[in-house]
Amino acid sequence: MILLASPSQKICRRWRNALAGHFPLHQVTDRQHLLLSLREHNPNVVFLDHTEKHFGPTRLVCKIIKMAATKFVVLTADPQTDEAVQFIKAGAKGYCASNLDIPLLCKAARVVSSGEIWIGRKMLPALFDEFVHTASNADIIAMPPHHAAASNVYSGLSQREREITSLVASGQQNKFISSKLHISEKTVKAHLTTIFKKLNVEGRTQLALAVIGTR
Repeated sequence: MILLASPSQKICRRWRNALAGHFPLHQVTDRQHLLLSLREHNPNVVFLDHTEKHFGPTRLVCKIIKMAATKFVVLTADPQTDEAVQFIKAGAKGYCASNLDIPLLCKAARVVSSGEIWIGRKMLPALFDEFVHTASNADIIAMPPHHAAASNVYSGLSQREREITSLVASGQQNKFISSKLHISEKTVKAHLTTIFKKLNVEGRTQLALAVIGTR
């Protein structure tokens, strides 16, 4: 079930028109009913139209996201990269504009339902900086095996593949990875081909998003 949380009947009507027939839907208009519905219905996904007046400030909504055992997509009239970082750090699986095109609403629901992240491409650099670039290379390379095994992304990858995956997610190019790991660029490319296939991603951007979703 998808829970639609918005004080705007116009927005909820638009979301319903996009999602009806594809997912069971329930609607709430404020924080009190949101919390009640999270307990009673245990929705798979929440589409939250973030307005402070009805759902509280960002820090409060982040607390709700952290406590809830569901996947949140936060939608807002004015998307901001710093706000996107806060919500994704809290565990939200999506962040985008509340006037998202109807076909994309359905796609976002499917993507998030499957456990992946839905976020505008313009927001990616900020997320990379926050979740990857701030980590030291030593931390990335020395990731403990038990941490890797616990991550859906890293499960099934060899230690070398995990190292390359983390470096790619940090924005590093093949030449740097080759030098860092003391292997040839040809070997890096071969590993990447295997990694893309194992994780069912189509390229470096999707790989980075998958890594961001685990941190």
